[in-house]
Amino acid sequence: MVSDEEMKSGDIVNLFLKFAFPTVVGVVIAGIQGIIDGLFIGNAIGSQGLAAITLAYPAYMVIIAVGVIIGIGASSLAALQLGKEKLSRALDIVHNAFSLCILTGAVFTVAGLIFCETSINILGASGHALAFARDYLRIIFAGSVFMILSVALEPLVRNDGKPRLCMNIMIAGVIVNLVLDYLFIMHMGMGMVGAAFATIVSFALPALLFMNYLFGREAKLKLRLKAMKLKLRTQFQILRAGLPSFVMQFSLALILFAHNYMLLRYGSELAVSAYGIIGYVLSIFSMLFEGIALGVQPIIGFNYGAGYYERVSKTLKLTILSCVLTGVFGFVLIYLFPEKMVQIFSQGDSELLEVTLRGMKIFIFSLLAEGTVLLTAIYFQSINRVRAALFIYLGKIFVVLFPLLFILPIFFGLDGVWAASPATEYIMMLVVLGMLLKEFKLLRHAAKAEPRQSAGTKKALPVVRNSGKADVEENPRLVTFKPAEKRETL
Repeated sequence: MVSDEEMKSGDIVNLFLKFAFPTVVGVVIAGIQGIIDGLFIGNAIGSQGLAAITLAYPAYMVIIAVGVIIGIGASSLAALQLGKEKLSRALDIVHNAFSLCILTGAVFTVAGLIFCETSINILGASGHALAFARDYLRIIFAGSVFMILSVALEPLVRNDGKPRLCMNIMIAGVIVNLVLDYLFIMHMGMGMVGAAFATIVSFALPALLFMNYLFGREAKLKLRLKAMKLKLRTQFQILRAGLPSFVMQFSLALILFAHNYMLLRYGSELAVSAYGIIGYVLSIFSMLFEGIALGVQPIIGFNYGAGYYERVSKTLKLTILSCVLTGVFGFVLIYLFPEKMVQIFSQGDSELLEVTLRGMKIFIFSLLAEGTVLLTAIYFQSINRVRAALFIYLGKIFVVLFPLLFILPIFFGLDGVWAASPATEYIMMLVVLGMLLKEFKLLRHAAKAEPRQSAGTKKALPVVRNSGKADVEENPRLVTFKPAEKRETL
């Protein structure tokens, strides 16, 4: 377990490796669960099965988004409170997060089963693709509580100083998914139903293991059933803090939905299948970006809460460099070996291969900018600058991507659909670079304004608004330092 003293004074590079590497592995492994379904379905059923998975994925991502808003919101706030040595407040946050998981899981199960088919019909899908997607989603919605718990509890356990435990648990989940997919789909012929059952079981196992840790003796942020009181204000604060991550995940669902609609309009179900394959390949690197950014979230949140702004700046610079290098590596790898990656998910369909390769050659340019944009949003969320993070997420989707997605195809047809995402990433790259330059300037000013004290006496100097409602709040223009109020509020 990483101690508070090490978080305050340990070597930044060592801390980065301790948190980032296990988190990257965990995020990639969690994301691979969806890719595994596509791999087996693509080889067992073919392009119609891939189209069905792609059509069902937006609903799948909405469930994941709910787990993300709870987990990232609670872990961000808990890290800030631990940095300010407010353990009781951190515990209160974690208990309310767990209650939210159970409540939202029940809501999704009921609502999802009722509106399952409606969500797919909107796209205009029909025939086998519609039937396959419906069969898959019904089981996914039935087990949504396990998906939410697995996604939400992972960052809480990681914040408790157990990044390697999180990695091992997520690896166990993927192995279960891989084995069950092979048995259910390839040997028992269960098709989409088998893929869905394998996915739910692979989420249920990590959820139970995370619960076992958090309710056990070893956890610093230990859960107790007697402390499971629903506090609406605390839950609202969790949802508010996690809102940027929810917007990110939910926007992915909207992006998939919009792309599916435009691909069916300017192409066919074959183009939807191609988009699914491109998404699987590129998502590996998107998960690497996300894992790197989420891995340093406890380091940034803790040191920002403790007032060690120079350490925050060093961590941020190291993370930006890591994301840039990862993007360059992904671009080169896919550019050199596109056919081999596509053929993993197809049965030698030459027409599907041609469509996929054309789209992928355009799509891969997004990798050079995507990591920095995502990291910047997660950084602002880690220090509870919610409005700045939302500005990035919402601006990217609604101000830039959606207009391009509907305008470019008018002039370039199907190529315009493929080009919308890369063009969006480069526009947003320019925006976040300006935000990062300003943030580094503020961090330097903050570090100079407060002389470094010993780790045992240094206290957090929170960013506050005049309202006095929160210990940690945002000011989009200026960082103002003011002693925290006596009451323990967020």
